[in-house]
Amino acid sequence: MAVWNFENAAHLLQRAAFGGTPEEIQAFLGAHASVADAVESLINFPVSGKKPPKGGRDFYQAKLKQQRWWLKTMLRTRSARDALREKLVLFWHNHLVSGFSKQPDSGYTSVQNGLLRRYANGNFRDLVRAFNRDPANLRYLDGILNYASNDGIHVSANENFGREVMELFTLGIKQFASDGSDDPAKPNYTEQDVHQLARALTGWVEVHKDLGQWQSWAWDGGQYDDDGDDLPDPITIFGVTNPNFRIDDEVAGTADDVLQLIFSRVDDAGNNQVGMFMARKLWTWFAYPAPAPGLKALLAGFASTFASGQFEMVPLLRAIFNSEEFYSDLAKSRSVKNPVDYMIGSIRAFGLKSNGRTIGYSDELVSMLSEMGMDLFEPPNVAGWPGGKRWITTGTLVARLDFARFVAESDFGATRIRLSDIEGMPIGDATADPNAVIDSILVQLGLDGSQGGVALTSLQRDALVDFVTAGGTLAALDLTNESTGHAVYLVRGAIALALQSAEFQIF
Repeated sequence: MAVWNFENAAHLLQRAAFGGTPEEIQAFLGAHASVADAVESLINFPVSGKKPPKGGRDFYQAKLKQQRWWLKTMLRTRSARDALREKLVLFWHNHLVSGFSKQPDSGYTSVQNGLLRRYANGNFRDLVRAFNRDPANLRYLDGILNYASNDGIHVSANENFGREVMELFTLGIKQFASDGSDDPAKPNYTEQDVHQLARALTGWVEVHKDLGQWQSWAWDGGQYDDDGDDLPDPITIFGVTNPNFRIDDEVAGTADDVLQLIFSRVDDAGNNQVGMFMARKLWTWFAYPAPAPGLKALLAGFASTFASGQFEMVPLLRAIFNSEEFYSDLAKSRSVKNPVDYMIGSIRAFGLKSNGRTIGYSDELVSMLSEMGMDLFEPPNVAGWPGGKRWITTGTLVARLDFARFVAESDFGATRIRLSDIEGMPIGDATADPNAVIDSILVQLGLDGSQGGVALTSLQRDALVDFVTAGGTLAALDLTNESTGHAVYLVRGAIALALQSAEFQIF
């Protein structure tokens, strides 16, 4: 198991809980005796009954209220384990995707966020079962239109949800190669499996009181013609024929439960395929993406833990966060921060507070997230945000740079960066050493390498020193107080440049 030290404590907090100030990292380190002890304190958070406000008839305002509520909730978590809950809710939002714009009722996305919150560290199979009847999902993937037959004779199942259940939610398109990437020669299902699963998922065509209702009259049950001979055809998925396949509480865990069939699938090596797929999704979210040498073998261990634990999330999270590879150099340097991680991590690094709307003189924070490419409650499509290097484009990078400037300029109220709170910052010194100023900023942000990740090079550090000395014309800085011109323009400018660095965009 990895050593429990400041660097690894910082890494765990950054990846699982949005990070913190050096003082908060040190407190987290001191509160736990080992990696395992710290992990247990994070993963066993209680079920949350909260959810965003439903809004009202004005859809734009309703969405904005929900976005503000969620961002504020993420920003104001009271403990690291509460922060992990929010990161998992965001993960599920990007995994079991629904978009606000396709909803007939602004309250549906609130209901779904509450669902993801209840199951954040719960049972994944139960979450998929509940998601099947979630009203936002039924609207987004057209489950509400999935009638078995339009004419009482022939199959007319809508394949949208059935396809995504296998492709994006549970199995993935392909099995994995040794480096964790998709193996194009080993598909997990056929187009016929998609069609037959769509038949099994028919019947969820009504919503009552924010919950989808299954109607037996709209369900296939193998009673309709699927090959054009006007005779009933059975439902066959993965070579298993069963006219009673469906997702419903009454058949949960039985041979009629199509989820039971899906969750029992194994790859060519005998690994549970749902376990492999979800292990890779979570490993990508918390550590680094494929491809990587030997990644499949690592994922296989996680998949075994997940499947043997009946798809409970806590054992899987425990295995991921306790693994030595999670604390490797690769896991600390290969992922581009998504906009939420970048925004909240920047704010947390200085111990700032926010109401979920602004920081200092900034624009609306949720709008800035959208400009960075992450419009909460509105992923671009059912596959979610693509992530990785695709977070950085000419447009989204400018939005990140603007946000960094707003953070650095924040100098009033609860959102104020108090330069004197930055350890080592020589506030009160009329002849402050520029080197000490830059070093204190780099330590605060972990850009000195103390928090893992990638440190700035000596040349980059020298460039920041050159900035605060106005090209070498200042031998010292007047930091008598936080309102001097050097403090306001040079020190805060250096903070902005550090936040804008490529190294701070990754972890």
